[in-house]
Amino acid sequence: MYQTIVMTCGVSLLSLSEKNVFAKKTSELLQLLCIGKREFSELLSKRQIDDETREVISKWIDQTKMYVAEAEREPNSVSAEYSMMYELRKRGKLGKFPRVELVLTNTVGGNIVEQLLQRLFEEHFSASVGSSYVDIDVSEPKQMNRILGEYMQKVSEKLSQGEPSSTCFAPLGGYKIMTALGYIVGSFLGYPTAYLYENSQIIHEIPPIPIHLDDRFVQQHIDLLRRCRVDAIHMDELSYREHQVISTYSSIFQQEEGYVYLTPFGEFLLEHERYKHLFETKYFATKQVIKMIEKDKQFSIDQIKELVKKLKYAERIIPDLQHEKEFEKIDQRKVKFHLYKSITGKVFRLAYQYDEAEDQLYANYLWFDHKQYEREAEKGVGLYEAYDEFQDVTHLILGNTIK
Repeated sequence: MYQTIVMTCGVSLLSLSEKNVFAKKTSELLQLLCIGKREFSELLSKRQIDDETREVISKWIDQTKMYVAEAEREPNSVSAEYSMMYELRKRGKLGKFPRVELVLTNTVGGNIVEQLLQRLFEEHFSASVGSSYVDIDVSEPKQMNRILGEYMQKVSEKLSQGEPSSTCFAPLGGYKIMTALGYIVGSFLGYPTAYLYENSQIIHEIPPIPIHLDDRFVQQHIDLLRRCRVDAIHMDELSYREHQVISTYSSIFQQEEGYVYLTPFGEFLLEHERYKHLFETKYFATKQVIKMIEKDKQFSIDQIKELVKKLKYAERIIPDLQHEKEFEKIDQRKVKFHLYKSITGKVFRLAYQYDEAEDQLYANYLWFDHKQYEREAEKGVGLYEAYDEFQDVTHLILGNTIK
C-alpha cells in the first residue's frame, strides 16, 4: 500500500488530442489567447509571460473546476499522472489519504499542470499535494549537469519523506533524462520505481538495483571533487593519480574537450545527506548579523544561501555582489568586505567575505533599512573592518539552531 507518491510531471494533461478529456477546454484556452497549436507549445515551455497572458490563464484554470467530474468518468483519458493514481487505487495499492509530491519543470506548462493536478488529486483521491520546481537548461552542458544534480537532490528529498515499503516513485513526465536520473536516485536510496505504459494502462513496478559507492572514495578525493564542482578543470592541471581516478569513476566525472567536471550523479552525490557535511559551505557571522537574522530568520537565511549560490555558480560578474563600487564616497582601498545587494521586494544588504578555497562565507554586517544602509555604508561601516568576532552559524543557516 503506497502512502507517498512522488512523480515527475509533464504536460500531457494539456494535450490537444481528441482522446484527452481536457482537450476541449485546452482548445478554448488557445482561443482565449488567440494563438495556434505551435504557439501554445512554445508558450508552455516559457519561464516568464506577460501579465495579460497570466490573467487569461488564471481565469481559464478557475473555469475548469466545473469540468473536473469529466476526468473521473474517463480516468484513463486525462494524463499519465492521473492514470497512475487511478490504476494504483484500482489495484488496491493506493492509501486512503495519500501524500503526492509533484516535481515539475519551472515553466508556464508546469505551473498550469500543478494547479490542475492538485485539484484533481485532492477531490478524486483525497490526497494532500506538495510540489517543487526544477529549472532545466539544455543549452550549456556544465550548467545543465549542476541543475540535473539539483533535480536529483529534490527527488531524493521527496522520496525520503516516506518509507521505501510505502513509497511509489513514478517518473512520468518532463525531459526523458529526468526519468533516467530519477531511477538512479530511487535505486541509490533503495526505493522502487513505477512506470505506466499508457497504451495498455499497465503499471510496471521496477525494484531498485543496488548502487553503492565506498564512503572512503569521497573522503580520499574530496579536494578533486570540490574543484570539479566549482568549475570545469583542464586535464593538464591534474596529476597522474587524478587522471586515473577520473577514468575509473566515469559515473561521477565527465570529460569534454580536454576538461573535466561532475556528472549529474556527481553533483547529486555531493549534495546527498551522507556526504553533505564534507562539502557544505561553512557560515560565520558577527553578533550584529546574528541579531538581525533573528528578526526575519527564514528570509535572511534564504538570501544568504542565494548569495553563496551566486558566488559559486554565476558564470559572469554580477554587480550586486560588489555593490560597494556604486558608492562614490567609499574608499575602495580600505574595503575588506564586499556589499551584497539582494534583488527582492524587501531590503537585504550584507557586508561579507567569501573564501572560495575553503568554501566559507563571513557575514560581517546586515541591513534591512535602505536609508540606514546608504548612510552607514558610505561611511565604511561593515566594509573596512570586521564588526566583531565571527561565530560559526552553519547550523543556523542549514536549518538547525545556534549552539
